[in-house]
Amino acid sequence: MRTQSQGDVERGAPSETGLRVEVRELAPEDEAAYTRFVASREESLLYTTLPFRDFLRAAAGGDAHYFVAWRDGQVCGVLPFFVRRSPGLGEVWNSLPWYGSHGGCLVSEPGAAATRDALLEALLAATSGREVLSTTLILSPSDEASRAAYTRRLAPAATDSRIGQWTALPEPGAELPVRLEAVFRQKTRNLVRKALRQGFREVCTDEEWAWRFLHEVHRENMRAIGGKPKPWEHFEALRRHIPESSRRLSLAMWGGEPIAGLLLLFFGHTVEYLTPVVRSEHRARQPLSFLIFHGMLEAANRGRRAWNWGGTWITQHSLHHFKQGFGAVDRPYSYLVLASPEARARLLAARERIGDAFPYYYVYPFAQLDEEAAR
Repeated sequence: MRTQSQGDVERGAPSETGLRVEVRELAPEDEAAYTRFVASREESLLYTTLPFRDFLRAAAGGDAHYFVAWRDGQVCGVLPFFVRRSPGLGEVWNSLPWYGSHGGCLVSEPGAAATRDALLEALLAATSGREVLSTTLILSPSDEASRAAYTRRLAPAATDSRIGQWTALPEPGAELPVRLEAVFRQKTRNLVRKALRQGFREVCTDEEWAWRFLHEVHRENMRAIGGKPKPWEHFEALRRHIPESSRRLSLAMWGGEPIAGLLLLFFGHTVEYLTPVVRSEHRARQPLSFLIFHGMLEAANRGRRAWNWGGTWITQHSLHHFKQGFGAVDRPYSYLVLASPEARARLLAARERIGDAFPYYYVYPFAQLDEEAAR
């Protein structure tokens, strides 16, 4: 399907570069150019890549609509989206689904503003005339500075926010463990040193038993705090679609048995801290701190510069403090949610069905919807 922007750029007005921007949906023959563009951008994250797209198809379901901006025959921007339909309810669009995966626009200079506008106009054109309940863009921390440009073009009905936390990793080279410890706060440094004295052994493996352990303990950990664990099928999909060179599953072994695990994903300059697990009876001995330290060393030695801890709710004080201890700094980011008044009324009427109809998709901040209805 070919989708063109309806903005000034598409009507023939030149961009800042004097060249027109054309937007169309990603076609199979353009995937190599898409991949080269994403790999060329320093701010790119794993979530925009095509392997992650294939993972999302398996884990979150729905249809991929990846908008690609072209200028003078070259890719100059991308905007990935997934859409999920539910009969009788409508559609939900996410950039991107699955536990707040970052989306939004990835654009290059020169002409970044015009390219972003063209991509957003293409999105609005694609969703026009459809029975859309909501459309959500989850900005990356690096794109948060452009939030005003998104808001101007999209006029979101609601917003939400998370606190991203990132640790800058030291350069590889001499005395890396010492320089890495210096990044941590004193209490965390002491906990890491305690962990290193416990006699744990790190094992990195991609074997089935290790993935089964990761899922089993993840399920235990989440149920202990009243959370909903990710299903086994999602771990299978990660293993199937994310290249082995882009993932690292490590286990802390004690007496020949695994007692903690950590799944990391790599892309470009960034490490994604995805799934940490620990047997509750061993938590006080800090096996997870042991794995984080070794994971950071490995990432730094690979030349990765940033460790992305993922999003934290404002109310998750202890989790925020834990990440801060490893040198994490706050990098907030926004959820921008589009929904017409009619769609918001349908959402309110069907709210009990929404979770089951759109699993792993962000639909709407219902607390804000309730406040709006009360007014």
